[in-house]
Amino acid sequence: MKIDTDRIVSLSAMVVGIGSLIVVLYQTQLMRQSQHASALPYLMIALHSSQDYVGIMVSNDGVGPALIRDVRVEQPGHVVEGDAYDFYTRSHPDSGRLSVERVVPGRLMPAGASARLLSLGGDAPTRSAFLGELLRSFDIAGVPKSWYGLVGADHPGNAVLTITYESVYGERWRVRSDRAVPERLQ
Repeated sequence: MKIDTDRIVSLSAMVVGIGSLIVVLYQTQLMRQSQHASALPYLMIALHSSQDYVGIMVSNDGVGPALIRDVRVEQPGHVVEGDAYDFYTRSHPDSGRLSVERVVPGRLMPAGASARLLSLGGDAPTRSAFLGELLRSFDIAGVPKSWYGLVGADHPGNAVLTITYESVYGERWRVRSDRAVPERLQ
């Protein structure tokens, strides 16, 4: 059987071309994944207590900005559209000395930014009393169990702050105050 060199060369060129196409498609997919990862926001909700103030904070510990889409406080059988300040002031209308930084739908939180959703400064007894109110009102992940006993709260409150946000690529995430890690939404 006679081997036709033209045929071998053309088949080899086709195999190399198809292989190159597969490599290019794979590299494109990897580049897309890398781009998405380089703009990933990662919001966290935490309770902050220091010598200066006590409060609930949200921070963007990711590498990309977070576009806030929805903010609400959920209790069993009840949902309050709005942030922690809206919820707290409905049940504590005399709380006029609070500091607040609103996190509302449409707000863009840059990477590395944080906001005090609801906080109060003052002397140690004032801060301690406010810490007790926050612990009795909100369920916040990561709070040391010993704090509940220190402020006279037997268990966490049942209000859960929920923030839904997006990355610059439209990926949707939700962070809840009762969970330490955000969940990706479909």
